[in-house]
Amino acid sequence: MNVLNPEQFYGQNMAKLQAIDRRKKLKNKLNINYCRKMPDHILGPTQFWAEFYKQAEALAVASKHANDNEMLCTFVYQQDNGIRKFVVAHPEVYWWYYKDRPPESRCSYEVIPERAPCWLYVDLEFLFELNPKSNGSRMTNTLIDILCAFILKEWHLPCNKSNIINLDSTNNEKFSRHLIFAIKDVAFKDNFHVGRFMKYVCTEITNYLNNTETQHDVLSTFNKINVEELFIYINTKNERKLFIDVGVYTKNRHFRIYKSTKWGKQSYLEISSDSKYILPNMYKEQELEFFINSLVAYFPRKKDLVLLEFANDEARVIRHSNKEQAQQMNITSHNTSSQYPEIDKYILNIIKPGKIRLCRYNERLRTLIYEIVGYRYCENIGRWHKSNNIYWIVDLTKQVMYQKCHDENCSDFISSPKKLPEEINFQLDSEDEIFISCAILAEEIYFYDDCLTEVTNM
Repeated sequence: MNVLNPEQFYGQNMAKLQAIDRRKKLKNKLNINYCRKMPDHILGPTQFWAEFYKQAEALAVASKHANDNEMLCTFVYQQDNGIRKFVVAHPEVYWWYYKDRPPESRCSYEVIPERAPCWLYVDLEFLFELNPKSNGSRMTNTLIDILCAFILKEWHLPCNKSNIINLDSTNNEKFSRHLIFAIKDVAFKDNFHVGRFMKYVCTEITNYLNNTETQHDVLSTFNKINVEELFIYINTKNERKLFIDVGVYTKNRHFRIYKSTKWGKQSYLEISSDSKYILPNMYKEQELEFFINSLVAYFPRKKDLVLLEFANDEARVIRHSNKEQAQQMNITSHNTSSQYPEIDKYILNIIKPGKIRLCRYNERLRTLIYEIVGYRYCENIGRWHKSNNIYWIVDLTKQVMYQKCHDENCSDFISSPKKLPEEINFQLDSEDEIFISCAILAEEIYFYDDCLTEVTNM
């Protein structure tokens, strides 16, 4: 039996046309003329790839293929004619083909699905022509510190610049930054909650600056000149507003991805020169890791997430999937004092004229954490920090205390242990004796009950 090849069956011209058609299809896939295919291996990501002209269809397919341990993302890219097309793919697969595109053709966005968990993300911008004296880098760092302070206040969740991906697409005309607060295993319930939180922070900043006599438990700890600098001119009529775009928290929002530019422009999102973000080192390729971690709504293991909610100017945690992490964070406590008034008094004497902004107790570790406001002396640098606050950790078991602070340069510093006063230690020893006595008594009762049960059953 003779097997005919396509050229023999269709004729030479038909075979050539078919070969050209196949090449066109390959070329049109994400508009990339790539000859190589992403290697497929057992432990690698799924090679699933689907393209759509309608966003609803793409989101539905992405949702259908999601599970507790993996998910696909919905991306949108602009073709050479400017028309947007949607792609459902695993982020690693999308990056494999996306990175080979010419830089001017990387017009891609992540679709942040409605009601999907997402990281806190921020879009910052202003025109140089209207704001020639504005220092965008300094403004960005001030805002990061303010947002970290508000997150600490509302959820008792510490974060600093090492958790924040700082992307820059500034050009000659406009300052532009994207911030992604990539705090491990913590996300907002969805981008509507992110939007409410950001609008709340903006309102707090505006009200604080408009009322010169008002003290604020967060903003008063910052240099007021730096806070005022966050306002920029938006037109020639001297109208001003914060340089934060609060319009990016809408349904199924398109948010530009790493290395991408806007269509027809050459302003690529790159890691900013002053970014302090520390990569988790989960991938061999550094650029891939930046891309994966900068995605706002990619959480393949949702069951491990702690979700944050913000509604009616009230913050709360709506789910603790990882109970041990939730205990360590202890982010449901809102006390300014502890169950140990003598320790509170001792801390207050040390930090005069400062105050205790909040106190958290971790029952499992038997530690007290005192967040301080109005006193920023750090033992690591031997002076006050300009903006970042300090905190004290009291170890009730060892009966010692340590000083730490929220400044990124001091993130690894912990002061030498300081022994608590004898009168406080005496109180702690007495409580321990009561606890041990109760434990022994409970053990004896259980032993008696067991013996009684054995006698009854004989």
